[in-house]
Amino acid sequence: MERGLARIWLVTAAVLSVAVALVSFRFAAVPFQVWPSVDPGIRGVIERAPLQALIHMIIAPVALLVGPFQFFASIRARRPALHRLMGRIYVAACLVAGTAALATAPYASGGPIAGLGFGTLAFLWIASTLGAWRAAMARKFDLHRLLMRFSYALTFSAVTLRLQIPLGQIFFGFHSYAALSVWLAYTCWMPNAIVVALYSMVEALRRPQMPLAR
Repeated sequence: MERGLARIWLVTAAVLSVAVALVSFRFAAVPFQVWPSVDPGIRGVIERAPLQALIHMIIAPVALLVGPFQFFASIRARRPALHRLMGRIYVAACLVAGTAALATAPYASGGPIAGLGFGTLAFLWIASTLGAWRAAMARKFDLHRLLMRFSYALTFSAVTLRLQIPLGQIFFGFHSYAALSVWLAYTCWMPNAIVVALYSMVEALRRPQMPLAR
C-alpha cells in the first residue's frame, strides 16, 4: 500500500516536472527577442540581468526534466549506466542554474525580501546537490540519497511556484507576479524541504536498527 502511494506521488511529480520543464524552455526564444507569455515582472529581471537570468531560466528546466527519473528504482536497478549519466546531467544543470540563480537574486522583481528568499533557495540548491554528488563519489549512498531528495525538493520548487501563483491570485488578491513573489520566494521551497525532512525522519525510525557490537 505504502509503496503504491509512493509510486503514485513519484509519477505525479514526474508528470508535473516534465510539463513545467517543457513550458519553461520557452525562455530559449528570449535571446532572439521573442517573449512568449513572459510575465512583465520576469521580463524586467531578464532585462536588468540578462546573462545570469537566462542561463538560469534555460538550464534549470534540464534539471527539472531529468531529476524525477533518478528516483525510479527500476531505472537504477536495470539501467545503472543511464542512472549515472542522468545524475551527471542533473548535477551539472543544478550547479550551473543554481549559480546563475544566486547571481540573479539581487534583481528579483519583488525587491530585496524576495531576493533574499530566492538567494537562499539557490544557495541551498547548490549545497545539497554538491553534497549529494560528493557523497556518491565517496560511496556514502545513504547520505547521497538523503541529500538528493533535498536537492530535488528544491528543484521541484519550480513546480510548486507555478501551482501557487493562481492560488495567490484567487484567494489573496495578488494581481502581479512581482507582488506575489515576495511570498513565493519562501513558500515555493520551504514546504518541499519540510516534507522531505519529515519523510526521511519517519523512514529512519522505521528502518531496522543494527544491534550494537559487544
